[in-house]
Amino acid sequence: MEGFKESARKYTEHELIRAHVTLPKFPELRSRVLAAFLKYAAEHAPHPKLQEAIGLAVSLMQHGLDTHELVEPGGDNRRRQMAVLAGDYFSSRFYQLMSQEGSVQTIRLISQAVCEVNRLKVNMYMKAKRLLLTAEEYLRTRVDMDTLLFTAFTPWLDAAHRKACPAVLRAFAECELLADELERLPPHAGNKGWAYWFVLEHGTAEEAELVMRGKPDDARWQKILLKYNLIGRLTDRWEARVAELNSLLRSLGSDKLAEELHRLAEPRFAARQATAAPEIRKVASA
Repeated sequence: MEGFKESARKYTEHELIRAHVTLPKFPELRSRVLAAFLKYAAEHAPHPKLQEAIGLAVSLMQHGLDTHELVEPGGDNRRRQMAVLAGDYFSSRFYQLMSQEGSVQTIRLISQAVCEVNRLKVNMYMKAKRLLLTAEEYLRTRVDMDTLLFTAFTPWLDAAHRKACPAVLRAFAECELLADELERLPPHAGNKGWAYWFVLEHGTAEEAELVMRGKPDDARWQKILLKYNLIGRLTDRWEARVAELNSLLRSLGSDKLAEELHRLAEPRFAARQATAAPEIRKVASA
């Protein structure tokens, strides 16, 4: 089976979308983890064709939700409109694919999960607007938002894997998120990730003002980076989650499932240390 990202190209590479929207990362890894659980751990494994359709449809729905995240107040109005339309377009492909397969149960499960994702998103935005969001809350909520669609299928699994599946998916998702957060440094007004909320939570008033107003210059950013050991904190957490993921995979008890998940994890998480963006490594070593 080709990758879900490759299967989705006919939707994601639409000419108008490519011209006006820089799309977020496609949720290939989480989709493959879900597909592995449905293949090896479902009480009544869906037909291979339905498994593939579910993987593609759910990944498109998640991609639609992630694309809506690109919509920010202000900025180019046409690009904002196109981001909204692109997100709606990807989401609609989910319903089309599942309708073609006659999978009403899948539509119900994912519709409920989407409602919960949107609830979490609104709560997070309200806290962020009041500057009450902590760095830890940001990470936890992001992982919830990144996994709810995929863990919606937990009731389909056999009893031995109903607890393991959400934990494995969350570990995969948090490893991906932490690696992305390392690449997003330094924090600034247009980059409200973990480091942004950490500085607002723990930094001085002057440091908070710097990241809220705009990207700090190299000298000021270096001081913040070293003072709070931001790369070290993210890297330590990344390594802890990789270790947790490996432990979860060893305890699965299903040789074929564990082998498939190890195969998915290995090329992404085998490194002993997360790699920060080159410009951040340069600042850190200055």
